[in-house]
Formats: sequence, structure tokens, C-alpha cells
Amino acid sequence: MRFSVHSEILKEAVLSVAKALPVRSSMPVLEGVQIVAGDEGVMLRCSDLTLQKECRLSAIVEEAGECVVRGRIFSDIVRKLPDGNAFFSVDGQTLTIRCGRNVNQLQCMEYDEFPLMTFDGDDIFTITFDREKGKRIIEHTAFAVALDDTHPALSGVLLESEGKTLSLVATDSFQFAKNTMTVAEEMPEKRVVVPGKTISEIGRMLEEGEGDASLTFSRTHMKADMGETVLISRLIDGNYIDYKRILPKACKTRVLVDRDALMESVDRTQLVSRDGNNSVLFRIGEENMTVKAESVVGKVEDELTAQVMGDGLSIAFNPKFLLNVLKNVEEDKVYLECNSPINPCVIRPVNSEEYFYLVVPMRIF
Repeated sequence: MRFSVHSEILKEAVLSVAKALPVRSSMPVLEGVQIVAGDEGVMLRCSDLTLQKECRLSAIVEEAGECVVRGRIFSDIVRKLPDGNAFFSVDGQTLTIRCGRNVNQLQCMEYDEFPLMTFDGDDIFTITFDREKGKRIIEHTAFAVALDDTHPALSGVLLESEGKTLSLVATDSFQFAKNTMTVAEEMPEKRVVVPGKTISEIGRMLEEGEGDASLTFSRTHMKADMGETVLISRLIDGNYIDYKRILPKACKTRVLVDRDALMESVDRTQLVSRDGNNSVLFRIGEENMTVKAESVVGKVEDELTAQVMGDGLSIAFNPKFLLNVLKNVEEDKVYLECNSPINPCVIRPVNSEEYFYLVVPMRIF
């Protein structure tokens, strides 16, 4: 195998496919990057058998071939290559990379066949959407995905399509996010659960290129083809929670408050709460709201101007979840909608129906 490619193009591709490298694997070959050189250029591929990512590069190929090299060290070497053309060659089981005056040699991994994820099967449908809108709703939803596998479905994002409405839902049982957008073409009514790692990677892929993007789904897998970069992922098998049952139908207390002021207040008070029960207390009066935290190290209290509709209320939250949500609200003003100190609080923008969030309060005794 012999080919040459510009080091900057190579760096981008390697850093992209390396997102699919497993942390640990019982199959040593999966800890490597597959390099395939052929008539159409060079292809790099990584897979953990749940997520597979491949990038195609424009390269001058003198001799076709393929090899697999250890992914972590290969990524580190490529990132530090000088600017210029990198020349690759394989002699026996040794890959040599020359770039300027820099020469690196890596031992190729022994393998019979690189495990491939294939995208096929029945029940295939495609969703096409605006790239910028898709990137935005992914960013504003994926933060709420559960980080453990206690409830496997919650480690993914629920994607719902119906008519021209596409919705993304994520929750870890403490924070909840729902974002929707309108697409140009009618879609079938579908519900699929996409792994959190996959949806975040798709969000990054949407930064590459312009125009509309498409996701194609089968019963068990999904595929994102962004031209030079292709991602294939398994879907999460299992039913997502019936989140509509937990959504409040009305509220007894509604507070209109400045988003930035509220974020700054929560950020200040959490400094004290860390040495206590890690909570901040909201005392909602008739014309204002007080944000308070108290622990063995001290006490902080902030008073905010607010428009209060309905009953007064005292309710406590974990500041981490509050800040997660508030960072993803794009408007200057937000509504806090509460029913009691133990029911989820809805946080929504004033002028948009496209998204809203829930935060579960903490019980303070």
C-alpha cells in the first residue's frame, strides 16, 4: 500500500473517525483504525460495533491495499504531523509515515477481517431536515441524556416524527428536554431511540457542509451520510418512557424572570450549596423571587425581580440541572411553571413553542 495525502486533511479525518474507537474492547482489532487505499482514494474507518464511522479522503494512491494500526497512537502521531504532504507505505507489517523531515513507523495489527456494521433490513425510512436547525435541536436536547445504563433507553434520545414535525426528547429522570422543528416534507409516524453518543456525533457532523441533511433508519440501525463522512449506528432496543404522562397539564405558579439574571444568581448560590445538600432554594413571593443557599460554610441570598402569577411557593433544585437547562434557552426571558415543591418545574421560553424543559425538584426536610 502506498499513497500520499495532505496532513491537514488527514488530521481532520482521523480525529473524526476516532470518535468511534471503543474505550475497551474484547476484540483487539476494534481498537485500531482501518486504512483502505483504492481507486477512489483513501478510506479511514473505526467501529465499536455500536457506532461505525468512516471518512473518505482525496489522495494520490500509487498502490492499493489496507492495514489496521492502533487507533490511539495513530491519532496522536497524525495530530503532531507538520504541515505538508504525508506519504504512507506498508512493508510487511510495518506502516511508515513520512511528512517533511518527520518519519514514524507503526506496527500493523494482525487481523483476519475488520468487523463491519452493515445498513440493511426492512422498514427503511428517511428524514430530511435543515442542517442548522438539526444541529441546534441536537445541542439543546442531548445534554439531558442519562450517562449510565440503569435504564438503557434513557441513555439515548427519542426521535419522533409525524407529518412535518420532528421532535427530540431526552431525560435522565432529573432533567428533561424536548425540542421540535418543522421539516419541508411529510414523514411517517415513527419513534426510534438513538444512542446519546451517536446523536452527539451527528451534531458534530452537521457542522460539515451546507444545505439539507438526511438520516436513514431501518428497524435496528440508522445511517447518516454527509458526503465524505458516513456514520452507521445501532438503535437502542426497548421502549422509551411514556413522557407525556409526566408533563404538567397546568400550573398553579408561573414566574416570568430574566434568564441571565437567574443563571448568575444560581451560579453564585451554588458556591455555598456544594458544602451542604447541593441545593438552591427558590422562595417565590408576590412580586419577586429569592434564590438562597445555606451550608456549614455560609449563606447566600439573591433577590430577583420577577413577575409572579398565581400562588407563592418554596421549591428547591440541584443547581447543576437548573444551569444545564438555562444555558440551552435562547431567549432573554423564561417562564418557570410550578405546581408544588415536589412536582417537576417546567422551564420554557416566552416567545417559542418549539422547546421546553423540566427540572425535578429536591426534597428538603
